[in-house]
Amino acid sequence: MPFGCATNCWIDRQAAMAPESSILLGEERRLHPMSWLFAMLTQLRPFLLPLLIFLFLGKGNSWELWAALGAVFAAAYAFVHSLFYRYRVDRDELVIREGLLDRTERHIPFARIQNVVQKQNVLHRLFGVTELTLESAGGQEPEARMRVLKLADARALELLLRRQGQAHAPVGDSAALSTEQTDTLLQLPTIEVIKLGLISNRGMLLIGSAAALWSQFGPGWSNNWIKTGAKWFGPWFNDAVHGKDLFWNTIVPAVLVLLALMAGMRLLSVILALLQFHGFQLTQHGERLSTEAGLLSRVRASARPKRIQLFLKRSTWLSRRFNREMLKVDIAGGGAVKAADEHARVKWLAPLARPEQVQQLLGEFAPGSQDTALNWQPLHPRAWIRRCRWPAIIRSMPALLATFVSWFGLVLWILPVWSIAEARGFARFSRYAITDRYFFWRSGWFEQQTVILPIDKIQVIRIQRSPFDRRAGMATLNIDTMGADSFGQPVLVPYLPEATARELAALLRARLLEHCAPVAAPAPAAIPSELASETGI
Repeated sequence: MPFGCATNCWIDRQAAMAPESSILLGEERRLHPMSWLFAMLTQLRPFLLPLLIFLFLGKGNSWELWAALGAVFAAAYAFVHSLFYRYRVDRDELVIREGLLDRTERHIPFARIQNVVQKQNVLHRLFGVTELTLESAGGQEPEARMRVLKLADARALELLLRRQGQAHAPVGDSAALSTEQTDTLLQLPTIEVIKLGLISNRGMLLIGSAAALWSQFGPGWSNNWIKTGAKWFGPWFNDAVHGKDLFWNTIVPAVLVLLALMAGMRLLSVILALLQFHGFQLTQHGERLSTEAGLLSRVRASARPKRIQLFLKRSTWLSRRFNREMLKVDIAGGGAVKAADEHARVKWLAPLARPEQVQQLLGEFAPGSQDTALNWQPLHPRAWIRRCRWPAIIRSMPALLATFVSWFGLVLWILPVWSIAEARGFARFSRYAITDRYFFWRSGWFEQQTVILPIDKIQVIRIQRSPFDRRAGMATLNIDTMGADSFGQPVLVPYLPEATARELAALLRARLLEHCAPVAAPAPAAIPSELASETGI
């Protein structure tokens, strides 16, 4: 058994023990009998923590209690809504009927469904159910969100979608659907997930959540901790400023505190990586690509490889020490997933893998993109000056003021020096290249990333010039795809010479037109002479 496969195998055994589902054509079906419970919990979940703090600790704002009461009414509505939710599978579409007073019936063609997500937390496992979400390519909301279905029903629906585009098999023939071969492209052992936690900086997410929780305890709680911290670290800071017993009172405690913080951050990162990526598997089943991962909440997502808008290969300074890289993708239809559920979709082809494994995946899903003989082009010769000028100036101000107070202020001059070093490293590494099928953009320094963008996925090409760009003779190339919002912004290539940016935009437009050239329409059939005589044509 592969190392790290325990959770996957447990899920597979649970699905195998579930009763077989035979979805009959035209048969109207209901959700799981306990779906009302999951619908209510979904509505109440955002208010549980503030409500508990308010009730048991007497902290927080009174409006949170009123908001929780509003959530109770929303949960009651979710309870009623789940009771009147029906669905049926027709030959080429999924039909959903919902509502009590205002009834809605939606017809969703199978061809429109691009992404399929199954989410299963601990409570789902106890009841043997899963939450199924169906997404289209461009919708801002999911086409269907089913809370919750039996595992066998969800699996049967997903198998039907996998078969879409192939010869139609009988809808109730579960055995025929199950005979398709599943290829495992990547499996992440537990030791690799631990490495991912050590390499990444995911612990900052938990620290941010802890800071938000801290704010719920009121200003008195924070003031007490601040006074305690001042009592502990006040003498040390005073000695640092006045230079008393420098080594033992300043340098040694500072190093120990820094090492403790770094160790705590890495431990939190490992915990978060295990929760999200434990048992990660990347598989291909027919025409669909699937990922599955998670320790407490198992998330299974699938999509069609042709919906991939771009590839993002990333490495940090620490990951390169481990000889590891990360490969991320952007799937069309990203607007349908909220930021809180962004991991609940096909997003990672390889959370962590060796460079040769990443190249194999690129060769599978982006043939020709692993070409090592690319003609990389540099940025503007003064790009590093544009990048570091204002950060260096702003960071020099507190360093200059602190230097007049104590020699300890000299340490702050590391910040502007770092700005200059980072800018020079960024300008030296950042390059772009273009082939007949792909546009490549690599950037960064300590954290390096390479964007591989299929040219036929480009939606918008823009040239942006700020006042500073116009003064320096530079421009930024903005390339947008259908699904670029899931990364937070389009592909931006900054600090290009203006003439180069315009030439590159024109070249991309020309290549895009070549890929999107319309196919010649067949010649119209000749009109029979007898019909022409009757119609006067």
